Amino acid sequence: MTLEKAITYAIDHEGIDVISEPRFVNYLNDLQALSTPAIKRIISTMVNDGYLGKVLPYLKTTGNGYEIQIVDLRSRLVTNEGFQEDLVKYVLDCFLYSIHKTGNAPVAPTIPTSSSTSSTPRKKKSEKFELKVIEANGNYLIDLNGKSYELDQSQYKAILRKKNMPSDRLALWLEAYSDEK
Repeated sequence: MTLEKAITYAIDHEGIDVISEPRFVNYLNDLQALSTPAIKRIISTMVNDGYLGKVLPYLKTTGNGYEIQIVDLRSRLVTNEGFQEDLVKYVLDCFLYSIHKTGNAPVAPTIPTSSSTSSTPRKKKSEKFELKVIEANGNYLIDLNGKSYELDQSQYKAILRKKNMPSDRLALWLEAYSDEK
C-alpha cells in the first residue's frame, strides 16, 4: 500500500488524532507503507518528537493556516533533524493529500541507482596510503600523504584503531583530533 493510502486508511479507521500517537508508525508499518527506512525514521521522528501533535490543530481547521506550519515543519525536519528535503517533502505531501488539503497526488522521490550516482570513484579500503609517525616526549607527529598532525598518546591509539579506513576519512579524523589540542 502506498504511504498516502495507508495514512488515509489509518485516519478513516482511527480518526485524525491517530497521526500524533506512537502506534501510528506501527499502523503504517503493518500496512507495509513505509517503503524505506528513511521514511520510517522521518515519520517516527514527527510522531515521537511531537511535530505532528503541534501541527494537528491546524490540519483540523478548514482554513489555510496549516500551510505556514507545514513549511516550518519541513524546515525543522531538514535543518534540525538532518533529513533529506525530497523525502520530507514527500512524507508531508502524503499527509496533506490524505487529509484532503491538496488534490495533487504525492510523487515518491527517486532513489538513485548505482549507475546514476556520481562518477567520481570512491576510495577503497584496500588503497594504500603513506602514514609516517614520529614520537617525541609522549606526543606523536603523524604525516599522512604529506600533511602533518600532532596528537597525544590517547589520540594516537584511537587513530591506530582506524588505520584500515580510506585515507581521506583518516585525514578527517586526524584533523579533528589535532584541533582538540
